[in-house]
Amino acid sequence: MEIRQLRTFMSIVKLGSFSEAARQQGYTQSSVTSHIQLLEKELGVALFERLGHALMLTSAGEQLYSYAEKIIRLDDETHAALQHNVEPAGILRVGISESITRYRLENILTEYALLYPNVELHLTLGTNTYFQDLIRKNVLDLACCLEENIQEKDLTVYKLWPETIGLIVAPSHPLAGKKLINAHFLAGETIIVTEINSKYTEVLTEELEKAKVNPLRLLEIEQLHAAKTFAQKGLGIAVLPLISVREEIAKGTLCALDLVETPWKMHAFMFHHKDKWLAAPLKLFMKLVWERLPLGKEVVEHDR
Repeated sequence: MEIRQLRTFMSIVKLGSFSEAARQQGYTQSSVTSHIQLLEKELGVALFERLGHALMLTSAGEQLYSYAEKIIRLDDETHAALQHNVEPAGILRVGISESITRYRLENILTEYALLYPNVELHLTLGTNTYFQDLIRKNVLDLACCLEENIQEKDLTVYKLWPETIGLIVAPSHPLAGKKLINAHFLAGETIIVTEINSKYTEVLTEELEKAKVNPLRLLEIEQLHAAKTFAQKGLGIAVLPLISVREEIAKGTLCALDLVETPWKMHAFMFHHKDKWLAAPLKLFMKLVWERLPLGKEVVEHDR
């Protein structure tokens, strides 16, 4: 029985498929299948069974899972302890929202890669809910995202810097230049969002519902650059962090609406599982973020 086989087994359980585990682990699907077949042959039991389209653990698989979890955690802790005085190495898996990656952490990610060349940095783009799920499955070590608040008992959460969300339009848009825009001005408008499930989209939707305002539609465009392009062409009002459009605003190709109030004030949060072993690559990454972005840091206390 090899550690890599147990890691493959754990990855399949967490991700729910052989193909996803192969992609996450960087193996071919045949290699993943081989790992499981070798495990089953050595242990003399079947670990998985298929019920329709669902991949399920057998009772023997469930027993192995509890042991594999302990073995892998002990293996991680052993490596971390023995490598304390040597160059950090291994894999660091971080989930980051696109706007934070491009406009806050891009230089930090580059610096980290240069400082610690033996650490493989794996980045996953997404949103808070998606990241929390992957953190709990131990597919990610750490996540950074924009949220109003995060209070989860099984997560250690660090509140970092504030981020203002704006309504962004082309200078030629009928609302550009108007003073004190409120929710009623958005009736019949196309609203462009990059993350339909993001907290700031949810807050905006709630504001529109309170004002009994119906936009023409919510248009989801996943890529931030594409969302800005749509706004520049006058195809809608984009809901974006102001940091992501500061260059376009300075050049006059986009402008932020003058709002009566800005209810879309978010914060950047960084979080990991509370039981996560903080190996050197993870601790060094967090340390670099705090040193390079000294805009505030506090541990979020969840409700008891």
